[in-house]
Amino acid sequence: MKTSTPVQASKDPGTKDQWTLVRRVRQLLTLHGPSGPRRGAAMNELGLINDGALLLRNGVIEESGPARRVENLVAARAARELDAAGRLVMPAFVDPDGVLVYPQPAGKYSAAESPEVRIEVLSKHRLTAGAMGAAAEYARHGSLSLAAHTSSASDLRSAVRALRIHQMLQGKPLRIRSVLAPPAGQYMNPASPLLSGKWLADIREKKLASILELSLREDRAEGVWLQQAMGAAAEAGFAIRLRLADDDVAKAMNLVHSSGPVAVLAPPLQTTEQLRHSANTGCIHVLPISGYLRGEWSGEVSLREEIDAGIPVALASGFRTGGPASLNPQYHLQLAVNRFGMSQEEAIVSVTYNAACALRMSHATGSLEPGKSADLLVMDVADYRDLFHRAGHSDVLLSMRAGNTVYRRGALTAD
Repeated sequence: MKTSTPVQASKDPGTKDQWTLVRRVRQLLTLHGPSGPRRGAAMNELGLINDGALLLRNGVIEESGPARRVENLVAARAARELDAAGRLVMPAFVDPDGVLVYPQPAGKYSAAESPEVRIEVLSKHRLTAGAMGAAAEYARHGSLSLAAHTSSASDLRSAVRALRIHQMLQGKPLRIRSVLAPPAGQYMNPASPLLSGKWLADIREKKLASILELSLREDRAEGVWLQQAMGAAAEAGFAIRLRLADDDVAKAMNLVHSSGPVAVLAPPLQTTEQLRHSANTGCIHVLPISGYLRGEWSGEVSLREEIDAGIPVALASGFRTGGPASLNPQYHLQLAVNRFGMSQEEAIVSVTYNAACALRMSHATGSLEPGKSADLLVMDVADYRDLFHRAGHSDVLLSMRAGNTVYRRGALTAD
């Protein structure tokens, strides 16, 4: 009799392939569907399979579907098993706006009470240790792919330090998409190295970052230097995303329409003109949850009109130090339904597939389809609708990235 165990499959005798069968899945959310960001009615399609199974080969999904079909495949009969024990299996969460390298508390007290030490003066060892701790925290909550930005750096040299730490931690345990977020004002100075195509090309050549994030300032939203920075970044091969404050959104829509960013990080859109412009750009609206928790958004928070207008929406932690924030995507799901007017299905798409699209990673993660990486979660519920009932709770029982178990909830002992 085969032993069911939630670990990666071992090598079968006489073959180089490693096979794992994920079985006894009460509900399997595949999010199978068309390529490209999901919008409108497509955001309600979860690709739900009751009594499903997955067959993994070398960390890649080989088959997904009803258990009766998948478990009877020849390769499945010799595979090691991961027993979901009647639980929900879904794609791992994707966080399109987070941070790994950030200032550390200076004293012995809590982070809220202690002044922060800037990353410019922290040692590489301390920065790396802090980043490893943050990566583990993301993984414990089921976020296995992360857009890690450098906005905590106050100069370009420190931003490159952060990017090198990202590179060193790639796959340990997260799939990291590094985002170069230059310090404020760096792209408004004609002498800034950011405007040098050579400087940006060097970062791309060393594969330190692939996305450039630009923040619009109220007095420079359509300035010539911002346009020049976008041109230099595009020539170097960067994807561009824009970060907007609440009072930037209305005036920035024309810029968004003309520059074609892959994503816009902004508060909820409020006017018909904003909705129309955003729907026409095709970029994804990423909503950083920390803005809501910090009270930075004005007006009532609702995403209903955006989704009905055909705008693809993704949710992100927007994690920052020094204020309220949450790394728990399950909490984001609850806010999406109870505060932002989304359906449960739309909320799940927004923290998985659409979030992966915002990072140009949907070819590898965000859904459980053949040919994609086996980035999945076993959730301690039998039905996906149960994810929305316990505020602040995390139901992640097991996290698997590329077929490797990176987190498993510990058992309770009475000794």
